[in-house]
Amino acid sequence: MLTSGRSVIVVVAAFMLAFGGFPGAAVTAARAQDGLDFDLSGDTEKKKKKKKRKKGKKKAAEADDLGLGFEALDVSVKSPEKEAMGKALDLIKDEKYADAAVAFHDIYNNPRARQYFQSAEYQIAKALYRMRMYHSALEKFGKILDKGIEHKYFRTSLEWLFFISHKITDQSEVLKDIARYSDIEFPKKYRDEFLFLLAKYFYFQALAIEKSSAPAPTAKKKKRKKKAAPAEEFGFDLGGDEEQKEEGFGLDLEVENKTAPTALPTDAVGYLSKSKALILQVSEKSKFHPRAKYLEGIILYKHGNFQEAVESFKEVVVILHPKKGKFRDDRLREKAFFQLARIHYEHKQFKFALFYYDRIVPDSEGWLESLFESSWSWFRLGKYEKSLGNLITLDSPFFREEYFPEGLVLKAVTYYENCRYPESNQIVAEFKKRYAPLHQELERLLAKGQSPEGYYKQLLAIQKAPPRGKSGKLLRRILKVALADKDLKLINASVLEIEKETQRIRRKSSTFSQGKLSAQLVDGLQKRKSELMKAAGRLTKLRLEAERDFLSELMSQVLRIKLENDQAELDVLRKVQAGEMDLGPTLLPYDWTAATDDEKIYWPYQGEYWRDELGTYEYTLTWGCRKSR
Repeated sequence: MLTSGRSVIVVVAAFMLAFGGFPGAAVTAARAQDGLDFDLSGDTEKKKKKKKRKKGKKKAAEADDLGLGFEALDVSVKSPEKEAMGKALDLIKDEKYADAAVAFHDIYNNPRARQYFQSAEYQIAKALYRMRMYHSALEKFGKILDKGIEHKYFRTSLEWLFFISHKITDQSEVLKDIARYSDIEFPKKYRDEFLFLLAKYFYFQALAIEKSSAPAPTAKKKKRKKKAAPAEEFGFDLGGDEEQKEEGFGLDLEVENKTAPTALPTDAVGYLSKSKALILQVSEKSKFHPRAKYLEGIILYKHGNFQEAVESFKEVVVILHPKKGKFRDDRLREKAFFQLARIHYEHKQFKFALFYYDRIVPDSEGWLESLFESSWSWFRLGKYEKSLGNLITLDSPFFREEYFPEGLVLKAVTYYENCRYPESNQIVAEFKKRYAPLHQELERLLAKGQSPEGYYKQLLAIQKAPPRGKSGKLLRRILKVALADKDLKLINASVLEIEKETQRIRRKSSTFSQGKLSAQLVDGLQKRKSELMKAAGRLTKLRLEAERDFLSELMSQVLRIKLENDQAELDVLRKVQAGEMDLGPTLLPYDWTAATDDEKIYWPYQGEYWRDELGTYEYTLTWGCRKSR
């Protein structure tokens, strides 16, 4: 794998992809598909027959969308339960979702209204979704899935999970439910999205198993284990347009012969095989095709098929060309460029790596990362001027808060390679000034010996009330370092979403906020939050420990650089004293020129920074220990 400046750049199997997400740097929330007026039967002959009976079934279809399915109300008999159901449906029509949810909850808990239980359960979940209580809606739809395909609204609940997955940051919980029934045929309109999301989910399950070296839990029919799945690291938009009306849900109530959840693999190899099989089924005409190809490239790289991985990433670049491509997804195209650059760097093809790094535009989120990584390529080629020029941009006031500690190490090594020992020592001193306090603060935090959850609570407090002053600046930097972990970032986003949802419940009218349904929802959210915080605590502690160790290693490296600088200077002085060399010609002049190409002009740098010049700096080494090149 490639590392980014820890002497080797890594193609992280996660990019963190990114494509987000479970990848990137912050994840862009995808939207749902538009229009749900589809025929779930998938049979042409049946469609013709349905057209003939269209008029006769119109009322039945309308009734089903209101939650009644083909079990229409018996109009010949009036009952309190039937009237209550009618009133609740009227509230849904009037978009009084909070009152409707309470009404359906009462029906669901009325033993005499058993014939309406499934409809009421389904309508509660829909009402919660309409109230933007997505985590609560997810739990309700999940309970419908737990009851299996014999539930009248099993299929439509599965489809609603698509919409929820586009509304919450961490999709892993949604995909976990969908994966349990991955063998069920989905409507053609959603098939490619379904296949891609599952392929992605299975890939991350494989990664999770490899990390834990433990077998994956097998699926069970009526037991939902809420487990933190691998985070979204692909970093790309899962796509789709905002859903429109949900008319048509539940029209096809044919029960399949399937009576149990899909049997899931128990090892990483099985999950990867399942992921690859799903990728191959995504249509080339679908907007999910380039995303599937990207994931295919990641899996090929993971198996050591580097050339095939390169071809997959190149195909993504071509498909997403801004002018000639079939689709437009600039962020995904950028991710493909990153992968191509890192693979070529890993194989010591630095010029090719630089070609792909140059494709990352300055307006991109990944531009600074590309500058830093390309600095290593320039360094490996011996083009120190370009390497130092990129590092000047990273060190500009515009990006001083960004976190690139290895940049100073690279700069110190570059000066050492050119016998500029005093300057190299100055950079070592600068590194200590910037990062020693951060290292000490991490040491102090980890020495407390508190529970992992306690570490995360501290990060949560920093987010809600950012501290000020010198110590506050350090804590904010620690927060940023911790949230650079993609898994932790996703879980953190879910915790914040759940907190907002809990507040939204409590701000509703007293009819809703003080009722039994509200108490049930809040209790469920609190339990889920507690589970997430435990997982976040473990990740926080691991992340802080890893960063402390990383900074410790960098501190050791800069100390070794200083020792090498001091030893080199001492050797020069000894040779001068022994008469073996003169002190004057120790540093030889380099050949250099101020000439530029037709699109640039030479402008001496005197410490000033211009935004439109960022990324174009070249530091001219006019003298050093090497002869002119």
